[in-house]
Amino acid sequence: MTSTKGRKIIAFVQGAPLRQMVEKTAAELEAEVVWTLDNGQVVKQVAEMRPLAILVHLALLDEVQHIIQALRTSPATRRIPVIAFDYHSDEEIIRRAAVTIYQDWYFNAQDSHPTLAETIRHSLDGAKRDSQKLFDQCAQAMSALVKRGLEEFNAGEYYECHETLETAWMEESGPVRDVYRGILQVAVAYYQILRGNYNGAMKMFLRSLQWLEPLPDQCQGIDIAQFRADALHARLAMEALGPEHIKYFDRNLLKPIIGRSRDEQDDLP
Repeated sequence: MTSTKGRKIIAFVQGAPLRQMVEKTAAELEAEVVWTLDNGQVVKQVAEMRPLAILVHLALLDEVQHIIQALRTSPATRRIPVIAFDYHSDEEIIRRAAVTIYQDWYFNAQDSHPTLAETIRHSLDGAKRDSQKLFDQCAQAMSALVKRGLEEFNAGEYYECHETLETAWMEESGPVRDVYRGILQVAVAYYQILRGNYNGAMKMFLRSLQWLEPLPDQCQGIDIAQFRADALHARLAMEALGPEHIKYFDRNLLKPIIGRSRDEQDDLP
């Protein structure tokens, strides 16, 4: 259930041999390599892309440092693994990289074991371990506290929903807590739309992607697939208006959370 949506790898690489190594790695992982980013929309682009990993050739450390720092300090993208690599194991360079780009892993391009693909897979192991537990928890009934939070969401009480689901999130230690976190962040986005706060709403929409996108389509009776689609529709409508015209946002686009399938029209109470 761990999603690798789009299966992309972002790579900042200098030199043909390393580019070939990255392309071979991407082929092994059935992923696409993204070589460049839009400097004006880095966090938004990467949050929507949800790449498997970000690869940084240390020869480009100074050139890409500001990009990586922006991604590692944004709540929407900071969980994406950053892997630094080069042809050597110079401890001083690796230490500098750890300080300036906060990489999670270092890969020596001259080593054959582990391979770069294995290093990327290893960086994703934690999410894989949670996938079966999430499946089991999604089959369970929601708690009374979560049900109350969803009722508040459907009543348009988005701030109250945030408070309730944040409590549920703090009380839950298993991976299903990501369901509650994703919903409460969309609730805050909707709340900010109603307040006319375009930037605040956009930040919360982008933060919610990392929690909602990996989820199964159904969880604890919630139609997660429809919820994701509704949240995306609301965000795109807001983006089309822009900050200057957010006051004209159609509030009918703030849809309720649905139980089971939209065809059954079974709104959670």
